[in-house]
Amino acid sequence: MSELSQQSNPQELRNIAKVGNVEVKLCAELGRTKLSLKDIIEYDTGSIITLDKNENDPVNVYVNEILIAKGKIVAIEDSYGIQIVEIVENKHND
Repeated sequence: MSELSQQSNPQELRNIAKVGNVEVKLCAELGRTKLSLKDIIEYDTGSIITLDKNENDPVNVYVNEILIAKGKIVAIEDSYGIQIVEIVENKHND
C-alpha cells in the first residue's frame, strides 16, 4: 500500500481523486545567478554561465512555483530526469 492510502481516510482519497487529472507545472531549477545586462548582451553561442550551485548540490523541484522537493539529476536513456532525495515541508497559512 502507498503511504498516501495508509495515512488518508476514504473522504480524503475521494477529494484527491476529484482533482487528480488537473495539470500543474513542474520545474527543476539547476541554479541561479545575477548578471548585468551588459554581460548578457555579450553572450553568444558557446558562452558559459556560472550558477550558484555546485555539481553535487541538489536541484530544487517546484510545482506551480512552490518548492516541494530537492532532487538529483539522473540520466534516463537519451533524456534527463530528477530523482527526489528530499520532500520539502511547506509551511502555509491555514
